[in-house]
Amino acid sequence: MSYGAGIVFSNTAVTSTSGTSGVVSTNGHTKCIHFYNTHATTDATVKLNGGPHQVVIPAIASGGGYVEIEGDFTSFQVMTASVTLSVYAVA
Repeated sequence: MSYGAGIVFSNTAVTSTSGTSGVVSTNGHTKCIHFYNTHATTDATVKLNGGPHQVVIPAIASGGGYVEIEGDFTSFQVMTASVTLSVYAVA
Protein backbone atom coordinates (compact mmCIF):
# COMPACT_ATOMS: atom_id res chain seq x y z
CA MET A 1 0.00 0.00 0.00
CA SER A 2 1.43 3.37 -1.00
CA TYR A 3 0.63 6.44 1.12
CA GLY A 4 2.73 9.16 -0.49
CA ALA A 5 3.50 11.78 2.15
CA GLY A 6 4.99 9.50 4.80
CA ILE A 7 4.83 9.85 8.56
CA VAL A 8 2.99 12.98 9.73
CA PHE A 9 3.06 12.20 13.48
CA SER A 10 5.29 10.12 15.71
CA ASN A 11 5.63 9.94 19.51
CA THR A 12 6.77 7.12 21.78
CA ALA A 13 5.33 8.51 25.03
CA VAL A 14 1.69 9.57 24.64
CA THR A 15 -0.36 9.49 27.85
CA SER A 16 -3.81 10.60 28.97
CA THR A 17 -2.29 13.96 29.95
CA SER A 18 -0.55 14.65 26.62
CA GLY A 19 -1.61 17.67 24.59
CA THR A 20 -4.17 20.33 25.46
CA SER A 21 -6.80 18.70 27.71
CA GLY A 22 -5.33 15.35 26.69
CA VAL A 23 -6.12 15.84 22.99
CA VAL A 24 -3.18 15.25 20.67
CA SER A 25 -3.07 16.68 17.13
CA THR A 26 -1.60 14.52 14.36
CA ASN A 27 -0.43 17.72 12.63
CA GLY A 28 -2.32 16.82 9.45
CA HIS A 29 -4.71 14.41 7.81
CA THR A 30 -3.93 10.70 7.79
CA LYS A 31 -4.51 7.54 5.79
CA CYS A 32 -3.96 5.46 8.95
CA ILE A 33 -2.71 5.66 12.49
CA HIS A 34 -0.83 3.02 14.49
CA PHE A 35 -0.99 2.58 18.27
CA TYR A 36 1.20 0.41 20.52
CA ASN A 37 0.32 0.10 24.20
CA THR A 38 3.49 -0.30 26.25
CA HIS A 39 1.67 -1.15 29.51
CA ALA A 40 2.06 -4.78 30.60
CA THR A 41 -1.51 -5.46 31.73
CA THR A 42 -3.86 -2.48 31.20
CA ASP A 43 -5.70 -2.10 27.90
CA ALA A 44 -5.94 1.48 26.64
CA THR A 45 -9.02 3.22 25.26
CA VAL A 46 -8.37 5.88 22.61
CA LYS A 47 -10.92 8.40 21.32
CA LEU A 48 -10.44 9.36 17.65
CA ASN A 49 -11.20 12.83 16.21
CA GLY A 50 -13.00 13.91 19.38
CA GLY A 51 -15.38 10.93 19.33
CA PRO A 52 -17.72 9.23 19.32
CA HIS A 53 -15.38 6.58 17.86
CA GLN A 54 -13.19 4.83 20.42
CA VAL A 55 -10.82 1.89 20.06
CA VAL A 56 -9.22 -0.42 22.62
CA ILE A 57 -5.48 -0.98 22.27
CA PRO A 58 -4.48 -4.21 24.03
CA ALA A 59 -1.76 -4.36 26.68
CA ILE A 60 1.40 -6.34 25.98
CA ALA A 61 0.21 -9.29 28.11
CA SER A 62 -3.07 -9.34 26.15
CA GLY A 63 -1.24 -10.03 22.91
CA GLY A 64 -0.52 -6.40 22.17
CA GLY A 65 1.40 -5.10 19.20
CA TYR A 66 0.89 -2.21 16.83
CA VAL A 67 -2.79 -1.75 15.97
CA GLU A 68 -3.42 -0.07 12.60
CA ILE A 69 -6.58 1.95 12.14
CA GLU A 70 -7.30 3.24 8.65
CA GLY A 71 -8.93 6.62 8.27
CA ASP A 72 -8.50 10.38 8.32
CA PHE A 73 -7.57 11.28 11.89
CA THR A 74 -6.51 14.79 12.85
CA SER A 75 -6.58 14.15 16.60
CA PHE A 76 -6.80 11.46 19.24
CA GLN A 77 -7.03 11.24 23.01
CA VAL A 78 -5.84 8.50 25.36
CA MET A 79 -8.77 7.99 27.74
CA THR A 80 -7.12 5.45 30.07
CA ALA A 81 -4.90 6.73 32.88
CA SER A 82 -1.53 5.18 33.70
CA VAL A 83 -0.76 3.82 30.24
CA THR A 84 1.76 5.00 27.65
CA LEU A 85 1.29 4.57 23.92
CA SER A 86 3.71 4.72 21.04
CA VAL A 87 1.91 6.27 18.07
CA TYR A 88 2.67 7.05 14.47
CA ALA A 89 0.39 8.34 11.72
CA VAL A 90 0.88 8.07 7.97
CA ALA A 91 -0.53 10.36 5.25
